[in-house]
Amino acid sequence: MTSLFLITLIVDFGLQIVFGVLSIVLKSEKFYDLIGGLTHILCALLGVFYNWDTVDGISLEAKLIQALCICFWAGKLGGFLLYRVIKSGGDKRFDEAKKKPIKLMLFWMMQGLWVYINILPSLFMWQTSKRSLNFVTIIGWVVFLFGLTFESVADYQKTAFRNEPENKGRFITTGLWSISRHPNYFGEIVLWYGLFFSAAPYFSSQWAYFSFLCPTATALQICFISGIPLLEKSGMARWGKDPDYARYVYSTGVLVPWLVCCECTPLPSRELLVDEEEIPKASFCEDENKNDLVDIDLGDNNV
Repeated sequence: MTSLFLITLIVDFGLQIVFGVLSIVLKSEKFYDLIGGLTHILCALLGVFYNWDTVDGISLEAKLIQALCICFWAGKLGGFLLYRVIKSGGDKRFDEAKKKPIKLMLFWMMQGLWVYINILPSLFMWQTSKRSLNFVTIIGWVVFLFGLTFESVADYQKTAFRNEPENKGRFITTGLWSISRHPNYFGEIVLWYGLFFSAAPYFSSQWAYFSFLCPTATALQICFISGIPLLEKSGMARWGKDPDYARYVYSTGVLVPWLVCCECTPLPSRELLVDEEEIPKASFCEDENKNDLVDIDLGDNNV
Protein backbone atom coordinates (compact mmCIF):
# COMPACT_ATOMS: atom_id res chain seq x y z
CA MET A 1 0.00 0.00 0.00
CA THR A 2 1.28 3.47 -0.85
CA SER A 3 2.60 5.34 2.15
CA LEU A 4 0.38 8.03 3.62
CA PHE A 5 3.44 10.27 3.81
CA LEU A 6 3.99 9.96 0.07
CA ILE A 7 0.32 10.45 -0.81
CA THR A 8 -0.01 13.65 1.20
CA LEU A 9 3.34 14.91 -0.10
CA ILE A 10 2.19 14.50 -3.71
CA VAL A 11 -1.20 16.10 -3.03
CA ASP A 12 0.35 18.95 -1.08
CA PHE A 13 3.00 20.02 -3.57
CA GLY A 14 0.81 19.07 -6.55
CA LEU A 15 -1.75 21.66 -5.48
CA GLN A 16 0.94 24.28 -4.94
CA ILE A 17 2.38 23.71 -8.42
CA VAL A 18 -1.01 23.84 -10.14
CA PHE A 19 -2.18 26.99 -8.40
CA GLY A 20 1.31 28.47 -8.50
CA VAL A 21 1.26 28.29 -12.30
CA LEU A 22 -2.25 29.77 -12.29
CA SER A 23 -1.03 32.55 -10.01
CA ILE A 24 1.81 33.35 -12.41
CA VAL A 25 -0.52 33.42 -15.43
CA LEU A 26 -3.09 35.64 -13.68
CA LYS A 27 -0.44 37.64 -11.80
CA SER A 28 -2.60 37.34 -8.73
CA GLU A 29 -1.91 36.16 -5.19
CA LYS A 30 -5.42 36.57 -3.81
CA PHE A 31 -6.12 32.83 -3.55
CA TYR A 32 -2.71 31.98 -2.02
CA ASP A 33 -3.85 31.72 1.60
CA LEU A 34 -7.12 30.05 0.62
CA ILE A 35 -5.24 27.25 -1.13
CA GLY A 36 -2.97 26.90 1.89
CA GLY A 37 -6.00 26.32 4.08
CA LEU A 38 -7.66 23.93 1.62
CA THR A 39 -4.43 21.92 1.33
CA HIS A 40 -4.37 21.42 5.10
CA ILE A 41 -7.99 20.25 5.00
CA LEU A 42 -7.52 17.84 2.09
CA CYS A 43 -4.39 16.28 3.61
CA ALA A 44 -6.17 15.92 6.95
CA LEU A 45 -9.11 14.12 5.33
CA LEU A 46 -6.75 11.83 3.43
CA GLY A 47 -4.97 11.06 6.68
CA VAL A 48 -7.97 10.26 8.84
CA PHE A 49 -9.48 7.86 6.30
CA TYR A 50 -6.18 6.14 5.55
CA ASN A 51 -6.69 2.50 6.60
CA TRP A 52 -9.91 3.59 8.30
CA ASP A 53 -11.40 0.10 8.01
CA THR A 54 -8.52 -1.56 9.90
CA VAL A 55 -8.87 0.35 13.20
CA ASP A 56 -11.44 0.15 15.95
CA GLY A 57 -13.94 2.84 16.86
CA ILE A 58 -11.88 4.51 19.59
CA SER A 59 -8.83 4.86 17.36
CA LEU A 60 -10.87 6.18 14.44
CA GLU A 61 -12.68 8.71 16.62
CA ALA A 62 -9.38 10.03 18.00
CA LYS A 63 -7.92 10.38 14.52
CA LEU A 64 -11.10 12.06 13.31
CA ILE A 65 -10.96 14.62 16.12
CA GLN A 66 -7.32 15.35 15.24
CA ALA A 67 -8.29 15.92 11.61
CA LEU A 68 -11.24 18.12 12.57
CA CYS A 69 -8.93 20.28 14.67
CA ILE A 70 -6.72 20.90 11.66
CA CYS A 71 -9.68 21.44 9.34
CA PHE A 72 -11.31 23.92 11.69
CA TRP A 73 -8.08 25.90 12.11
CA ALA A 74 -7.34 25.85 8.37
CA GLY A 75 -10.87 26.93 7.45
CA LYS A 76 -10.79 29.78 9.95
CA LEU A 77 -7.35 31.05 8.97
CA GLY A 78 -7.80 30.61 5.22
CA GLY A 79 -11.15 32.39 5.25
CA PHE A 80 -9.88 35.20 7.46
CA LEU A 81 -6.79 35.83 5.32
CA LEU A 82 -8.82 35.68 2.10
CA TYR A 83 -11.25 38.26 3.52
CA ARG A 84 -8.37 40.50 4.51
CA VAL A 85 -6.68 40.28 1.10
CA ILE A 86 -9.92 41.01 -0.77
CA LYS A 87 -10.71 43.92 1.51
CA SER A 88 -7.24 45.46 1.20
CA GLY A 89 -7.00 44.77 -2.53
CA GLY A 90 -3.90 42.59 -2.35
CA ASP A 91 -1.07 41.18 -0.27
CA LYS A 92 2.01 43.39 -0.03
CA ARG A 93 4.24 40.34 0.44
CA PHE A 94 3.79 39.56 -3.25
CA ASP A 95 4.27 43.01 -4.79
CA GLU A 96 7.74 42.18 -6.08
CA ALA A 97 7.20 38.44 -6.50
CA LYS A 98 4.35 38.94 -8.99
CA LYS A 99 6.88 40.51 -11.35
CA LYS A 100 9.20 37.49 -11.11
CA PRO A 101 7.59 34.09 -11.92
CA ILE A 102 10.35 32.04 -10.30
CA LYS A 103 10.16 34.01 -7.08
CA LEU A 104 6.37 33.73 -7.05
CA MET A 105 6.56 29.96 -7.53
CA LEU A 106 9.05 29.82 -4.68
CA PHE A 107 6.39 31.34 -2.43
CA TRP A 108 4.04 28.51 -3.38
CA MET A 109 6.71 25.86 -2.74
CA MET A 110 7.39 27.37 0.67
CA GLN A 111 3.69 27.13 1.41
CA GLY A 112 3.77 23.46 0.47
CA LEU A 113 6.66 22.91 2.88
CA TRP A 114 4.81 24.84 5.58
CA VAL A 115 1.72 22.64 5.16
CA TYR A 116 3.71 19.42 5.34
CA ILE A 117 5.61 20.54 8.44
CA ASN A 118 2.34 21.42 10.16
CA ILE A 119 0.65 18.07 9.49
CA LEU A 120 3.67 15.76 9.90
CA PRO A 121 3.07 14.86 13.59
CA SER A 122 -0.55 14.07 12.74
CA LEU A 123 0.56 11.89 9.81
CA PHE A 124 2.44 9.69 12.25
CA MET A 125 -0.78 9.41 14.26
CA TRP A 126 -3.00 8.65 11.27
CA GLN A 127 -0.80 5.95 9.77
CA THR A 128 -0.65 3.83 12.92
CA SER A 129 -3.17 1.23 14.09
CA LYS A 130 -2.71 1.86 17.82
CA ARG A 131 -6.00 1.63 19.69
CA SER A 132 -5.47 3.60 22.89
CA LEU A 133 -7.06 6.97 23.69
CA ASN A 134 -4.38 8.45 25.92
CA PHE A 135 -4.93 11.18 28.51
CA VAL A 136 -2.06 13.08 26.87
CA THR A 137 -4.07 13.18 23.65
CA ILE A 138 -6.96 14.87 25.43
CA ILE A 139 -4.59 17.38 27.07
CA GLY A 140 -3.15 18.12 23.63
CA TRP A 141 -6.60 18.90 22.26
CA VAL A 142 -7.28 21.21 25.21
CA VAL A 143 -4.01 23.06 24.51
CA PHE A 144 -4.97 23.28 20.83
CA LEU A 145 -8.38 24.71 21.73
CA PHE A 146 -6.80 27.29 24.00
CA GLY A 147 -4.35 28.36 21.28
CA LEU A 148 -7.05 28.50 18.61
CA THR A 149 -9.33 30.56 20.83
CA PHE A 150 -6.52 32.92 21.76
CA GLU A 151 -5.57 33.42 18.10
CA SER A 152 -9.19 33.86 16.98
CA VAL A 153 -10.01 36.42 19.66
CA ALA A 154 -6.85 38.39 18.84
CA ASP A 155 -7.71 38.39 15.12
CA TYR A 156 -11.27 39.50 15.84
CA GLN A 157 -10.13 42.30 18.12
CA LYS A 158 -7.63 43.54 15.54
CA THR A 159 -10.18 43.41 12.72
CA ALA A 160 -12.76 45.32 14.80
CA PHE A 161 -10.11 47.90 15.68
CA ARG A 162 -9.14 48.41 12.05
CA ASN A 163 -12.76 48.75 10.96
CA GLU A 164 -13.20 51.85 13.11
CA PRO A 165 -12.40 54.92 10.93
CA GLU A 166 -10.99 56.85 13.89
CA ASN A 167 -8.31 54.16 14.35
CA LYS A 168 -6.79 54.61 10.91
CA GLY A 169 -3.01 54.88 11.23
CA ARG A 170 -3.08 53.90 14.91
CA PHE A 171 -1.77 50.81 16.69
CA ILE A 172 -3.93 48.60 18.88
CA THR A 173 -3.24 48.36 22.63
CA THR A 174 -6.54 46.94 23.88
CA GLY A 175 -7.86 43.46 24.61
CA LEU A 176 -5.29 40.70 24.22
CA TRP A 177 -3.05 43.26 22.51
CA SER A 178 -2.61 44.93 25.90
CA ILE A 179 -0.74 41.89 27.27
CA SER A 180 1.12 40.83 24.11
CA ARG A 181 2.20 42.71 20.99
CA HIS A 182 1.52 39.61 18.88
CA PRO A 183 -1.16 37.54 20.68
CA ASN A 184 -2.34 35.90 17.45
CA TYR A 185 1.14 34.49 16.87
CA PHE A 186 1.25 33.25 20.46
CA GLY A 187 -1.99 31.34 19.88
CA GLU A 188 -0.67 29.97 16.58
CA ILE A 189 2.45 28.54 18.20
CA VAL A 190 0.53 27.06 21.13
CA LEU A 191 -2.06 25.26 18.99
CA TRP A 192 0.55 23.42 16.91
CA TYR A 193 2.35 22.20 20.02
CA GLY A 194 -1.05 21.03 21.26
CA LEU A 195 -1.59 18.94 18.13
CA PHE A 196 1.88 17.41 18.50
CA PHE A 197 1.11 16.26 22.04
CA SER A 198 -2.30 14.91 21.03
CA ALA A 199 -0.64 12.83 18.30
CA ALA A 200 2.38 11.63 20.33
CA PRO A 201 0.69 8.69 22.16
CA TYR A 202 -0.07 7.14 18.76
CA PHE A 203 3.52 7.21 17.51
CA SER A 204 4.71 3.73 16.59
CA SER A 205 8.31 4.71 15.89
CA GLN A 206 10.89 6.52 17.97
CA TRP A 207 11.70 8.61 14.91
CA ALA A 208 8.21 10.05 15.02
CA TYR A 209 9.09 11.97 18.18
CA PHE A 210 11.49 14.07 16.13
CA SER A 211 8.37 15.66 14.63
CA PHE A 212 8.50 17.81 17.77
CA LEU A 213 10.78 19.88 15.56
CA CYS A 214 7.78 20.72 13.35
CA PRO A 215 5.93 23.06 15.76
CA THR A 216 9.35 24.28 16.89
CA ALA A 217 10.18 25.22 13.28
CA THR A 218 6.88 27.12 13.07
CA ALA A 219 7.73 28.97 16.29
CA LEU A 220 11.23 29.87 15.06
CA GLN A 221 9.88 31.05 11.71
CA ILE A 222 7.34 33.31 13.43
CA CYS A 223 9.79 34.65 15.99
CA PHE A 224 12.91 35.17 13.91
CA ILE A 225 12.19 35.11 10.16
CA SER A 226 8.98 36.26 8.49
CA GLY A 227 6.59 36.94 11.33
CA ILE A 228 7.43 39.13 14.29
CA PRO A 229 10.69 40.70 13.00
CA LEU A 230 9.08 42.15 9.86
CA LEU A 231 6.08 43.50 11.75
CA GLU A 232 8.22 44.99 14.51
CA LYS A 233 10.34 46.79 11.89
CA SER A 234 7.18 48.04 10.23
CA GLY A 235 5.91 49.32 13.57
CA MET A 236 9.19 51.15 14.16
CA ALA A 237 8.97 52.71 10.70
CA ARG A 238 5.47 54.04 11.39
CA TRP A 239 5.47 54.88 15.09
CA GLY A 240 9.10 54.68 16.17
CA LYS A 241 9.13 58.33 17.27
CA ASP A 242 5.76 58.20 19.01
CA PRO A 243 6.11 58.30 22.85
CA ASP A 244 2.89 56.28 23.24
CA TYR A 245 4.28 53.55 21.01
CA ALA A 246 7.56 53.56 22.94
CA ARG A 247 5.65 53.16 26.19
CA TYR A 248 3.60 50.31 24.71
CA VAL A 249 6.67 48.47 23.40
CA TYR A 250 8.64 48.71 26.64
CA SER A 251 5.72 47.66 28.86
CA THR A 252 4.20 44.86 26.72
CA GLY A 253 5.78 41.50 25.91
CA VAL A 254 6.51 40.84 22.26
CA LEU A 255 4.90 37.35 22.24
CA VAL A 256 4.11 35.60 25.54
CA PRO A 257 1.43 37.49 27.50
CA TRP A 258 2.74 39.55 30.42
CA LEU A 259 6.32 38.38 29.75
CA VAL A 260 8.50 41.44 29.15
CA CYS A 261 11.94 39.96 28.61
CA CYS A 262 14.87 39.92 26.22
CA GLU A 263 14.01 41.39 22.83
CA CYS A 264 16.05 41.30 19.66
CA THR A 265 13.79 43.48 17.52
CA PRO A 266 14.07 47.22 16.80
CA LEU A 267 13.10 49.30 19.83
CA PRO A 268 12.12 52.97 20.16
CA SER A 269 14.54 55.25 21.94
CA ARG A 270 14.08 55.37 25.72
CA GLU A 271 14.39 59.14 25.45
CA LEU A 272 10.78 59.10 24.22
CA LEU A 273 9.59 57.78 27.57
CA VAL A 274 8.14 60.49 29.79
CA ASP A 275 8.59 58.50 32.98
CA GLU A 276 10.83 55.44 32.81
CA GLU A 277 9.78 54.41 36.31
CA GLU A 278 6.45 53.35 34.80
CA ILE A 279 8.20 50.88 32.51
CA PRO A 280 9.02 47.40 33.87
CA LYS A 281 12.73 46.67 34.00
CA ALA A 282 13.72 44.08 31.42
CA SER A 283 16.69 42.86 29.47
CA PHE A 284 16.73 44.15 25.92
CA CYS A 285 19.18 43.20 23.18
CA GLU A 286 19.94 46.71 22.01
CA ASP A 287 22.84 48.09 20.03
CA GLU A 288 23.30 51.27 18.10
CA ASN A 289 21.69 49.78 15.01
CA LYS A 290 18.59 48.50 16.78
CA ASN A 291 17.01 51.92 17.03
CA ASP A 292 17.38 52.72 13.33
CA LEU A 293 14.07 53.08 11.51
CA VAL A 294 13.46 50.58 8.75
CA ASP A 295 11.80 51.95 5.64
CA ILE A 296 9.15 49.30 5.07
CA ASP A 297 5.42 49.30 5.59
CA LEU A 298 3.69 45.99 6.06
CA GLY A 299 0.55 47.33 7.69
CA ASP A 300 -0.34 47.84 11.32
CA ASN A 301 1.64 46.50 14.25
CA ASN A 302 0.57 42.93 13.61
CA VAL A 303 -1.46 40.77 11.21
